[in-house]
Amino acid sequence: MKGTEHYASPFSVPSNKVGIFRRFFQEMRLARDLGSMVRSIADKLDSLIITSPPFFMATYIAKIAKDKNIPYLFDIRDRYPNVLFDLGVIPERGLLGRKLLEREDSCYQKSHLLTTVTEGINQQLSTFNKPHAHLPNGFDGGLFDLSSYTKKDDVFRIVYHGRFSRLHDVEALRKISIRVLELNPEIEFLIIGPIPETYKRQKWGNVRFAGEKKRDEIPALLASGSVGISLMKDMTSTKVAMPAKVYEYIGMGLPLVVAPSGELHDFVKVNKIGLAFKEMNILQITEEIIALEKSSESVSRFQRNVFSIQSTFDRRKQAVYFADLIEKYFKTENAEKISLN
Repeated sequence: MKGTEHYASPFSVPSNKVGIFRRFFQEMRLARDLGSMVRSIADKLDSLIITSPPFFMATYIAKIAKDKNIPYLFDIRDRYPNVLFDLGVIPERGLLGRKLLEREDSCYQKSHLLTTVTEGINQQLSTFNKPHAHLPNGFDGGLFDLSSYTKKDDVFRIVYHGRFSRLHDVEALRKISIRVLELNPEIEFLIIGPIPETYKRQKWGNVRFAGEKKRDEIPALLASGSVGISLMKDMTSTKVAMPAKVYEYIGMGLPLVVAPSGELHDFVKVNKIGLAFKEMNILQITEEIIALEKSSESVSRFQRNVFSIQSTFDRRKQAVYFADLIEKYFKTENAEKISLN
C-alpha cells in the first residue's frame, strides 16, 4: 500500500489454544514490543487507533499514548474484562476484578473516540460519557465474492467456520449434528477451523472436519454450504456479540442458523435471513433444520434477503466511512462536542 509503513512484531498474537495465564504472558510480551515501537516513533504520530482485545495489550498501548500525549481512538470488539467475569476466570467483585475495571475506565476516559462493532456494546459505552460510534464488522468483498465460486453438488450442507472460543457452544453443535443424522443422514455438517481434540474424539453426526485453512481457501469451502451456523453460550457477553464469521457467511450468500437470544438473534430475525432461536433447544433447532432442507423456497427467500443487505457489510465500503470519521473527528478542534451516537 502506498504511503504506509508496516511493523511486524516477531511475537505472535495471543493464542486461544493455550491456558489463560500463558495467553496473558504472550499478550504482554507482544504489548511490550509494540509499546517500544510506539515510543520510538511517538514524535512522528498524530494519532493512534488501538483495537481491543487483546485487552491487556490495548490498554498498555493506551497508557503509552497518554504518557506521550498522542490522541487515540479505542476500538472495542469485545468488552473486557466483562468477558473474563462471564467465563468465571476472574471474580468481578474481587480485588483483581476491580483493578481491571479501573483500567478499562481509565483507558476509555482518556480516549478521544470509542468505536465498537455491535449496537449492544455501543449502548453500554454511553455510561462512560465519551463520544462513541457503532461501526459494524464486515467481510472482505475482494475475497468473499460468491460470483467467483459455484456450489458443485446438491448436498444440503451446514457450515461452521472459525475458531471455537469459550463463548461458542461446541456441545450444542455436536448434539444437533447427531440428532440431524438420526432424522436425515444426507444432511452434512462442515466444520472449518481448529476444534479441541477432546471434542473431536467424541461422537458426532454426519460431520466433516476440514481443519484450519489458509484465508484464501475459506471462500470456496463456504461456497459449498447451504447455510452457515453460529451457536453461542447463553451469557451476558454473547447477548451483545456479532461473530465475524456471520459476515463472511453473508459475503458468500449463506442464510444463517443462530442461537440463543441476543443481538445476533435479532439481526437474523429482523432481516429475515435465516432461522433464529431464542433458546438453545436442540430438538427444535434440529426439526427446523430438517424442515428447511425440504423447503427450497424458504432457502431461496432467505438467500435473497442476504443478498439485499450484503453490500452494507463489505469492508471496502466500511473502511471509507471509518476513514472519513477519523479524519473529521481528529481534525476538529471541538472534538468533544461532536455527536456520534
